[in-house]
Amino acid sequence: MNILTLMETFSAVVEAGSFTGAAEKLGLSKSFVSKQVSTLEVELGCRLLYRTTRTLSLSDEGSQFYNHCKIIMAEAENARAEVMDRQGAPRGKIRMTIPQSLIISGFGQLLIDFQLQYPEIKLEVIASGRIEDLVKEGIDIALRVGQLEDSSLISRRLMDCTFQVVASSDYIKKWGEPFQPADLMQHNCLIYGDSKINKGWPFRSPSGESITVKAKGNFISNDGGLVVEGMLNGLGIGFGPSFLFNEHVEKGRLKLLLSDYYQPPTAISALYPLNRNLSRRIRLLIDYLSERLSV
Repeated sequence: MNILTLMETFSAVVEAGSFTGAAEKLGLSKSFVSKQVSTLEVELGCRLLYRTTRTLSLSDEGSQFYNHCKIIMAEAENARAEVMDRQGAPRGKIRMTIPQSLIISGFGQLLIDFQLQYPEIKLEVIASGRIEDLVKEGIDIALRVGQLEDSSLISRRLMDCTFQVVASSDYIKKWGEPFQPADLMQHNCLIYGDSKINKGWPFRSPSGESITVKAKGNFISNDGGLVVEGMLNGLGIGFGPSFLFNEHVEKGRLKLLLSDYYQPPTAISALYPLNRNLSRRIRLLIDYLSERLSV
């Protein structure tokens, strides 16, 4: 039997978590799906799945093989969709990751607008700021804040942002205003738990000296929206990218603090694998974001 067919069936079983679910997805019988996986194991000479009456789990070889299957299936889909793209409206799947902080600050609406404009494109958005192996995870695009040093990725700058310190007027009236980074140690700081900068809030003095403050506080969350709500309600001082605070600062709900100590602007970029030819739909999305964010 064709190895690609067996790989597709095996991938469906892993993703569904059962032979029954895979059979329903593929429109095949459960027994036939099970037979295909067994045939694949015989052909490879190793066990890919451990089966019990209730669960399925991957062997080490199965996990490694599944990663290869995801890449091959994604490339096959890209090839099919790219040919179809040339015959009419762009279509096919885009799998992307974007930090939740970008989603809540307006990028999410941009993606919805893009989907409305190109309804035949299937957009899968994963809210995550962790550093993935894009090829291994089958991800087409990752939006990230700051530059990554991964030479296997191409980076296209979409816009700049600055990391800022903010607090509400109510908090400042009650607890006072910090005038230098070290003063933050005497304040309640709200910590965004998914951000790597929370190991230390970075600043640069007017003379160019690098300063890092290990901020502490009684409120920590990996939900950026919740942290911002905490700032708005006077819980404490926050630190984060300007796109999180722009609207609130403009409307006077939050005040910028320590602006003389901010680091130089950093980039918000679209990242994609170096060895992947961009399909028309992916180029469309990157161009769309670039144009909308440059306005």
